[in-house]
Amino acid sequence: MIIAALLHQCVDSEYEIDLLNISFDGESAPDRITARAGLNELQKIASSRRWNLVEIDADLPKLTSETQHVMSLINPAKTYMDLNIGIALWLAARGDGWLYEGTHCERVKYKSESRILLVGSGADEQCAGYGRHKTKFRNKSWLGLDEEMKLDMQRIWKRNLGRDDRIIADNGKEARFPFLDEDVIKTLLDIPLWEIADLDQPSGVGDKKILREVARLLGLNEAATLPKRAIQFGSRIARESNRKNFGSNRAANQASAGSVVIYGSSD
Repeated sequence: MIIAALLHQCVDSEYEIDLLNISFDGESAPDRITARAGLNELQKIASSRRWNLVEIDADLPKLTSETQHVMSLINPAKTYMDLNIGIALWLAARGDGWLYEGTHCERVKYKSESRILLVGSGADEQCAGYGRHKTKFRNKSWLGLDEEMKLDMQRIWKRNLGRDDRIIADNGKEARFPFLDEDVIKTLLDIPLWEIADLDQPSGVGDKKILREVARLLGLNEAATLPKRAIQFGSRIARESNRKNFGSNRAANQASAGSVVIYGSSD
């Protein structure tokens, strides 16, 4: 939402902006609900812009060939978490879905022709958006949190960026990461950590506090209060994957499904 609002300030209003949303649970997925609410907010603060909310619906059991293809793209990553993120991102980047015009309007078929995708990677790592950040802060205070966030930034290229860039490029599109711009990184490093996050506060308040304040400044008051959800949970692909591969969410949780390796080494 922040990226979309800032993009509006940078691009002439004659250009349309596509907002890509992937769901594995139709209208019930958390990300689908917040995407529609977000569209309403963007239309209020930037009514001169044509915003295209592209709703991409997917059914995981029917994606056999696509799953195999995405597995080749995420390699050497090989956990169910990487695969779930990869499938969701690959389908979203393809941009083939339905244009949402409002609750009382029929959706029309639409395929995004955008060649550039702006991705929010780096926001959680730099603004204490992960649950483990709260745990580290609770156990080791600010110093422990700072060390954990530095570690996240040191390994983001290995954990996320190569995987995501290959996934998006496979659709003939270019990924760009505004939160990883050198000036953004430097600015955040110059700000005291307690101004970036307040992890004594509940989720949706203290995590990524600085970005929530930015959202409010941009007029995104509802978005500023939303809890953080990773794409695999917001789209509900993780739930569907757990049911498909482990039988149930409970069994998947007991097996720590996200970190389970899908296949062994080729050596």
